[in-house]
Amino acid sequence: MAFKKFLTSVGFLLLAARNVLSLDPTDSITMSGNNARSGHQSTHNMDPNVLKSGTFDQIWRVRGLGRYNGLQEEFYAQPLVFTPEGEKQSVYVVSQQNWVYRLDAVTGEILASRQLMIPFLTVPDLEGCNDIAGSVGSTATGVIDPKRNAWYLTTKTYVDQNNNRPQGLGAGRYFIHAIDVITLEEKPNFPVPLEGLAADNAPWRVFEGGKHHQRPALMQINDYIYAGFASHCVQWNFTGWIMGWHAGDGRIVAKYAMEGGREANGKGGGVWMSGGGLASDNPGRMFFSTGNGYASQLADDPVPGRQPPTALEEAVVNMAIASDGSLTPTDFFMPWEKRDLDGMDKDLGTSGFILMEPDVFRTSSVQRIGCVAGKTGKLYFLNVDNLGGYQMGLNRKDDVLQTVQMAAPVFASAGTYPFEGGYVYVTPVGSETVAFKFGVTADGKPIFTEAGKTLHKSAGRQGVGHTAVTTLNGEPGTGILWISDVDGNNLRAYGTVPENGILPTLLLLNNPGQTKFSRPTFGNGRVYLTTQTGYITAFGSPVNMPLNCSSPYDLGNSQLNTSVTTKITCRAVTAVRLDSVDIDAPTHFDVSGLPTFPLTLALNDAVTFNATFNPKNVGPLSTNINIRSTNLGTGKFASNTPIVVRGTGVSLAPVLSIQPNVISFGEVVTGDEAQTQVFSFRNGGQTPMVIQSYQWSIVGTSGPYITPGASVPFTLTDLPAVGSSVPAGGQAVISVKFNPTQDGYFQLYLVVQTNGGKGNVGFFGTAGQPPRAIIEWQLTNGTWIEYQPGVPFEFDGGVLRASQRTQKMRVRNIGGTLLTTTISKPPVSGPVAAVNALGSIAEGSQIAAGKSEEALIVCAPPKGQVNMDPLQLTAVWTFNNNDPLFGKQEVNFRCQGLSPQVGPLDSNGQGYFRYHGCFKDADPERQLEQQLSYSKENTNQKCMNDCSARFPQFPWIGTEYEGECWCGSKSAKRKVDDTMCNYLCTGDYLQYCGGDGAYMSLFYDRRKVNPNNGTSSSSSTTRPSTTVLPTSSIGTGTGDATTTTTSSTSASPTSSGEYEYLGCANEGLNGQRALTKDFTASSQMTTKLCNDYCTSKGYTLSGTEYSSECFCGDALENGSTVGGSTNCNMPCSGAPNEMCGGPGALSVWRRKAGVSSSVSVSLTPTGTTSASATATPTGSSDYESLGCYSEGTSGRALTKDFSAGSGMTRATCQSYCTSKGYVLSGVEYSSECYCGNALENGSVKATETDCNMPCAGALNEICGGPSRLNVFRRKTTSTSVTTTPTTSTTATSSASGTGASSGYEYVGCANEGTSGRALSKGFLESADMTRSKCQTYCSSLGFELSGVEYSQQCFCGNVLENGATLGSSKCTMPCGGAPNETCGGPSALDVFRKKASSTTATSTTTTGATTSATVSPSDTGSTSGYDYLGCASEGTTGRALTKAFLEAADMTRTKCQSYCSSLGYELSGVEYSQQCFCGNALENGAVLGSNRCTMACAGAPNETCGGPSALDVFWKKASASGTASHTTSTTATATPTPTTSPNGWTYLGCANEGTNGRALTKAFLEATDMTRTKCQDYCTTQGYELAGVEYSIQCFCGNALENGATIGGSTNCNMPCGGNGQQVCGGPSALSVFRKTASSVQGGITTGTSTMSTMPTTTSATTSSASMSSAVPVIAGWAYQGCANEPTGGRALVLQYANDTMTNKMCTDFCGSKGYALAGTEYARECWCGNTLRTGSTVGGSTNCKMACKGRASEVCGGSGALSLWRREEVAVNMVMRGSASGSASSAASSAASSAASLASSSAADEARLFTSSPLPVTSSSAVKSPSIRLPTFTTSSPPPSSPTPSNIYTSLPCLPLPAFNLTTLTNTTHMTPHLCRTFCTTLNYPLSGTHNSSACLCGTTLPPETPTNSTLSARCNSPCAGDESEICGGEKAVSVLRWEEGYTPSAVIEKVEVEVGRGVERCGRMRR
Repeated sequence: MAFKKFLTSVGFLLLAARNVLSLDPTDSITMSGNNARSGHQSTHNMDPNVLKSGTFDQIWRVRGLGRYNGLQEEFYAQPLVFTPEGEKQSVYVVSQQNWVYRLDAVTGEILASRQLMIPFLTVPDLEGCNDIAGSVGSTATGVIDPKRNAWYLTTKTYVDQNNNRPQGLGAGRYFIHAIDVITLEEKPNFPVPLEGLAADNAPWRVFEGGKHHQRPALMQINDYIYAGFASHCVQWNFTGWIMGWHAGDGRIVAKYAMEGGREANGKGGGVWMSGGGLASDNPGRMFFSTGNGYASQLADDPVPGRQPPTALEEAVVNMAIASDGSLTPTDFFMPWEKRDLDGMDKDLGTSGFILMEPDVFRTSSVQRIGCVAGKTGKLYFLNVDNLGGYQMGLNRKDDVLQTVQMAAPVFASAGTYPFEGGYVYVTPVGSETVAFKFGVTADGKPIFTEAGKTLHKSAGRQGVGHTAVTTLNGEPGTGILWISDVDGNNLRAYGTVPENGILPTLLLLNNPGQTKFSRPTFGNGRVYLTTQTGYITAFGSPVNMPLNCSSPYDLGNSQLNTSVTTKITCRAVTAVRLDSVDIDAPTHFDVSGLPTFPLTLALNDAVTFNATFNPKNVGPLSTNINIRSTNLGTGKFASNTPIVVRGTGVSLAPVLSIQPNVISFGEVVTGDEAQTQVFSFRNGGQTPMVIQSYQWSIVGTSGPYITPGASVPFTLTDLPAVGSSVPAGGQAVISVKFNPTQDGYFQLYLVVQTNGGKGNVGFFGTAGQPPRAIIEWQLTNGTWIEYQPGVPFEFDGGVLRASQRTQKMRVRNIGGTLLTTTISKPPVSGPVAAVNALGSIAEGSQIAAGKSEEALIVCAPPKGQVNMDPLQLTAVWTFNNNDPLFGKQEVNFRCQGLSPQVGPLDSNGQGYFRYHGCFKDADPERQLEQQLSYSKENTNQKCMNDCSARFPQFPWIGTEYEGECWCGSKSAKRKVDDTMCNYLCTGDYLQYCGGDGAYMSLFYDRRKVNPNNGTSSSSSTTRPSTTVLPTSSIGTGTGDATTTTTSSTSASPTSSGEYEYLGCANEGLNGQRALTKDFTASSQMTTKLCNDYCTSKGYTLSGTEYSSECFCGDALENGSTVGGSTNCNMPCSGAPNEMCGGPGALSVWRRKAGVSSSVSVSLTPTGTTSASATATPTGSSDYESLGCYSEGTSGRALTKDFSAGSGMTRATCQSYCTSKGYVLSGVEYSSECYCGNALENGSVKATETDCNMPCAGALNEICGGPSRLNVFRRKTTSTSVTTTPTTSTTATSSASGTGASSGYEYVGCANEGTSGRALSKGFLESADMTRSKCQTYCSSLGFELSGVEYSQQCFCGNVLENGATLGSSKCTMPCGGAPNETCGGPSALDVFRKKASSTTATSTTTTGATTSATVSPSDTGSTSGYDYLGCASEGTTGRALTKAFLEAADMTRTKCQSYCSSLGYELSGVEYSQQCFCGNALENGAVLGSNRCTMACAGAPNETCGGPSALDVFWKKASASGTASHTTSTTATATPTPTTSPNGWTYLGCANEGTNGRALTKAFLEATDMTRTKCQDYCTTQGYELAGVEYSIQCFCGNALENGATIGGSTNCNMPCGGNGQQVCGGPSALSVFRKTASSVQGGITTGTSTMSTMPTTTSATTSSASMSSAVPVIAGWAYQGCANEPTGGRALVLQYANDTMTNKMCTDFCGSKGYALAGTEYARECWCGNTLRTGSTVGGSTNCKMACKGRASEVCGGSGALSLWRREEVAVNMVMRGSASGSASSAASSAASSAASLASSSAADEARLFTSSPLPVTSSSAVKSPSIRLPTFTTSSPPPSSPTPSNIYTSLPCLPLPAFNLTTLTNTTHMTPHLCRTFCTTLNYPLSGTHNSSACLCGTTLPPETPTNSTLSARCNSPCAGDESEICGGEKAVSVLRWEEGYTPSAVIEKVEVEVGRGVERCGRMRR
């Protein structure tokens, strides 16, 4: 009753009394269940009998979803439990990656989740503080307000939410959130930023999110929420904070800093409490404890508690809470030795301050008691109403109720049990949990005496959790003590009342990865914990008791040795067999009258027997009677039913007991402050107990006895005199003080004789000198060296890169007492780190005198290049301990990462060639003059030696592409990150030889050149200065030094004479500007122009943004800070060598003092300018360069025409496009030319250096690059280039309904561009901006698009530019002139389009004189017999149209329609420009509504033919003689809703498909006219009770949902039935499920008739992963590579074959028969062949290979846009196969030719490699290399065309014996002809080609010295060509040889071959570009 009275009196403790009644009593909505934080909770149905039954264990364990940056998710905040009105009970957790979760409390199912913000990264931004690894997000436990249904929490993040890299300490931010408990979305007015808030009590203190850490649990008091803040590892100049805010509107009401003074060293006072919560016992005050601080305002002057200092360090603080939520400190306690604690990092505030139940823990003089403990191990009991101040006690010590010295430091908050007299529990590090019994001294003072301990010790490092206690509905005797811990059994449960000094163990469970400092959270009979490994775990009992025994049984009071008996009746709640009965502790209890066992009971049967209580001791006694049983029913029941029996032993005679009877002081420092403990003589009898005698001994309780003297350092106070008495039921409390004056071990025994018996107590303690710590480091020879401050520990001898070594560090205690580690922050990650960071010399660990503890440190230098200088690696381990002379030490470790030295070496073993870095080659020209070789034995050493021997005059060497060696006279000019040079050398896998994309590992000979003499910069855009030193052996015969110096320009800002650069600042928060006073913009913006403008307006700050904007002011406002952004990366529009801010970022300048503001500034209006070309010459003077542009994301950038040739130049392309009538020309990949009038398909401006490939016909010009075009515009037109937006979205937002004039339509919310403004043509800013005002302004300028942004800005244009796209969610700011409208937001625009003036639906883009109409799909390209249905996505489990396929280079819509019609199909679909698919229904989950049909038809550029994984779909209209109907998944005008089905079936709901297989597995039917009734009738005939319809046309049957499927598990049941558009038939991976009722009538099946499909239906290609027992078969001669993605805008492989019985072997056989090296299966039934993967396709690039093969369900045949890829193992093509630029090589011959040609060209380094990790090298040749040509490709199995050998190019030589040449370049090619071999060798610049043995081709430069001319050899050339049997291709040992005619150059031959090949292919109609 006392406890219930307590809850009534302080009901606000459950947050707010007004909300308590609405709570489920089993909810936990704040840490510990209430604001007192005492840990006791009584309403969670936690029954100790259930724990004892053996059925309580883990019931679920769920992993979170966070994988930010690949880091492991961690949970530190403890779960909360809440039951929203009308909802199920849920568990709420938040992680360190800022993910929030709502889980089903019973099942663990994740009901909702989302990431609030990105987390803060600890490495490197916390500078070695590793308390929390990886990331910091939300650490503190939040609080739930049931009135508002809001969950409050805090998150740590960065200022830039779009940057996933470390942003620096200064960019750290904290936000407070209010989260809806159902949706997890933010409540209105939240989140709220805390950055920059000034303290109420110290305005000079400003909150900085990066430095601070919010650790304590949040607390709600009425309408206010409060949170405490500390630091990370006591670093930086921080202060503790208490922040408070209004729960409804987010208004900040309190910002109190613990360091409120102005002391220079005033930092600290962190509020962290190991995660414990802020506490309160009434709405007017709160309590908390603080940590170390260094202001130390209070020295030796006592200060009363009611006069708190301004620096609240090492204190317990009481703050008054005003009605407006503001805070004022009113009382405090600070330990007397506060300054000593600071020096040793012995925080007082490591544990929370708990408030004990006042109706139990009180005396007449002390109404309320609280307690706190810290790193000193001292446990303080305080008077809550008078905390004690500073040094206000006797002898200027502490004025507290009681101090108890624990065995070790304490981090965990104490817990209470407010029954059976009252107990408090405390757990020190590495020690047992100690129970203290509450009592009252004779003079009415509270006293706590040790009553017992647990049998188990806590972890030997910090982390044991805050104590929790539960009772069953507040009943005495039902207490459970709960302890969580990081080691051992992670969840331990004990009884709350000690038995013979021991707390009985109830339960030991494991929760691997248990989070430190956790207090278990309780729900309805369940316990919830979290882990540092990303899991949430629930424990509970899934079973019930088989017997109802009405436990517990209280037998009342009984005199000692007097029996009391009661009858126990148990009634069976299920059929059960009783096997036996036993008693846990039979000392005081017994049973009788038991039945004969076994005994079988039916339901409701009863059994009775007797229980007897015969006490042998006085006091409360209890035990369990256990009935063991066997379950005979069908439910889950326990096998043991415990029955609690209890009673109280009483005695008329006095009874002595001594608690505790062992007093241990542990180790103390001789001469230090005396330590005091207490014990008591208790009289358990009902008459007074008389003290009769005392006896003392220093040996043992049996003597010999002595009279204690001064040599015994124990002093007892308040020991009752002999002859005095202890009243009945009372106690005498005695204090014992241990105050040794000399070192040694001491013991004393006291034996007391009373008339109530004899007892004894022992006192023990050790005294010694203070601990002394030394840190030592072990060298590799075994020697230990001592640490000297400031001198790092070195890994002697260094450690080789790519290896690792460990060395030992140890801490030794050479003092006389225990050494306790108070601070230990080891390096946990990086190349130098502690091996066992958490377990080595951990915080709280103790080292005995003369002992040591070791830690292993590992050095693992990263792999690097040879001949690098040593890499200096460092790490720091921060230590402190209780050695008073030690102080905080930062122990540094240093390790040299050594690089292997190769090549010529000096006398010290160092290489003369030094590594200079990774550099870009082909930039645009080759950086080193001479390619020496390509070798499969290539290494950097070989290249150094070879270059030195062949070209001794060259000081520079470079390795590239694994096997290439280059030599040169000067350095490469553009240095890149070393990670770009990541290719392993072909001759040594431990070395790097360059990288992909023309990246070179560059070395210099330090004997000849010193690159550091000049100004060399890795970021310079010009060649760095280089000094070439004289050499003794230069081939020219001269040793004179030459010096070449090139000055470099820098875009980095520098201070001018009048202005100084401050840095890059973020724009203001919440959409506000950083500089608000003035604004201008100009297309010629420069830094000086902006500075002068702001000076002329009288402002000191100027900031440039978005290249062309200028803002002015005198201060940064609205949360903007210098350094707050890293996005200042956009060149000034008027000075490209300067930076003018970026998106949401300003380059900020400040006018120096004394500079005049009288400056005249003239600004030109904002407009557009054309970028000039960066390379010369620029081609035709009639064209101007627009710069470098990317290819489109969904098709070509220029789509109207195309040309290619080996003589390509810019002028050639410009002339070609002019002749075709186009305005724009673009050159790409050295030799390709594209034409058009507008840049389309998402093409955007690219970095100029991306266009880096020399023109094929003019090596001094640049012609684009890989997927990059140099774009030129014909000067005869005056308009600017237009970029067509990639997205065309119709907005459904209400935004379109208001604010738009009648001539405008709302398009949507667009993000700003990534490289410039989204709309760049016009600008207006007005404080009264409205949508209409902006539309009128843009219309007056002649622009079609208008966009409003930042409330008052207006932008105009015709297209979205610079990468801007629709789909932003940031358009939330009201218009300046119309608050009821939105006008965009931060970096987001509400975009409107001017409606067309005509009635047509044609969208026109004007680009000068040419108008290009984008044709609506329904307008053209369809025959009169077809209707356009729309753009459909490809199926998710197979092709959308599966019945037929055609591919043609001249594909049109009409061509496809005719083809499908000829085969009898109703639907035709065009895709990827040139593919055609046919069918009668959209299958495999394909749906209309895609927006990716953007690619022009190959044969009709004015039409679209689908796009990537998207089809333009057409339906054949019904003929006059009949009707036809067609239903697609999107024809319904509204979403159909499920309705109750007829025929006795009941709709159950929408179920998800199973996670490991189908939801319904017993029967399957697919029909295009599927209805619910059809499926139900089918399942009836199959004898099943459940029917499920899915994907419109599929039906599944079964009797139960399997494989994890659940009703309500999906919301995707939204697809209309194929046979009834008004019904819903499931959806993607979702089933509409029906159950057959018992009264349904069998039979009566109605068979639906298909109204569309005339072809046989096929089953789905999907097979669950569980059923694919051998998804990767073994195929002889082929090796499986993995799952490869299809590239954007093309195919990975080029030749297709499809079959409805497809298997992987069928595909490999087919591709092998066609001579291909690669085979790939896709979409379950397709087979693709080729020799290289197209650029953009990579092995491992997709995870969608999940479709079962049509011909073998146990295998996987690719998936949607994904290929299961195989490589032929026997292929031995002796060349490096690099993917061609077009990615379209199809036959082995053409692929190899294209690859070899690419290898020969200067652009080869930019092309993609074949995926195989071990390509075979091509043998080098001295032949002159020429530009690559593009060869035709073939899409069928027919061989390429053969044509006669042109007599004016080649000469046929006699048949020659092998070996005719030494190069075999192509083998086993089924298409081989002399023409194909000749073409192949020509592209490699070999004059000789020869065919051999039908299918082989050889190339070379010269014939053998003695070439026989015997005509008899010609008979040996008798093998028909594999590709054309009418021609001869050598013989078994003979070669048919062709040679160029003399006088022909390679380029001339190539040109001839190209023309000839083109003509031949055109005759076959199979040429593809």
